[in-house]
Amino acid sequence: MDNKEALEAIRQNIKDEKYDIAGPQVMELASRNQDDPMTLLTCASMLRTIGNDRDFPGVISVIMSHIPEDPSMRYEVATGLIGLGCLKDAGSILGGLEPTDRVRKARAAVFHGTGMEDEAMSEIESIGDKDEIVRVLKVQVLGSMEKDDEAIAEAEEILKSFSDYRAGRCYISALILAKKNKDAASFAKTQMKKKNADGYALMAYYQWLNGNSTAAGAFSSKCLQIDSKHIGALETIGYSFADKGSFWEAKVAAGAINEVEPGNPAVFRILSLCRASE
Repeated sequence: MDNKEALEAIRQNIKDEKYDIAGPQVMELASRNQDDPMTLLTCASMLRTIGNDRDFPGVISVIMSHIPEDPSMRYEVATGLIGLGCLKDAGSILGGLEPTDRVRKARAAVFHGTGMEDEAMSEIESIGDKDEIVRVLKVQVLGSMEKDDEAIAEAEEILKSFSDYRAGRCYISALILAKKNKDAASFAKTQMKKKNADGYALMAYYQWLNGNSTAAGAFSSKCLQIDSKHIGALETIGYSFADKGSFWEAKVAAGAINEVEPGNPAVFRILSLCRASE
């Protein structure tokens, strides 16, 4: 069985929740590809998905002992590790790379994730072409630094350039962090009145942040009726189901995210909520 066939078989077993079968299959695949970091990253992601915390560190250790020489491949491995939450490992790889914009972006994410906000901001300010993701990260860093007014101002500027879910979510987060809940509610209601997928997803996100998981689930459902693959709504409804103890439904939401964006960190966050409550 080649790697492609093995991966398809594992994914099907994970989808069928046959984790007792999928786990050994993943480790067998990993053992056959110890010099292939990208396949190992996929294996690590699958172990995270099925909650196998016993074997996960071993696979990461093998990855770190087989880092490719090619700078582009090293970057790909580092960003894969960021997605898996292995920030220190990713940082050790990124530290040896030429500081291009994309490397600085990844470094900033690592610094932010490890609470090194000054270092994160330094990387962000050094990026020449700041895309939406970088600007959203800047808002998050400013919020962590308790520079609420600057965070809100930056989020407002992002909204002028982008009118998507990511920009709206960033603005709501900045307002909530600054304890401006009324402003966040007003914005969410305005977006909801558009009656599109992003509008309902943003209201769902606001409700989740406000501690109302029932309303968060309801508005997520409205979004998913319009766009069944909306990552934001799937994430929020997954949190909502897990919060209410509906773990099977939460895992279905996580699985749907994984089908759209394999390895999306939201999958691991939802499943972690399920495991912590089960």
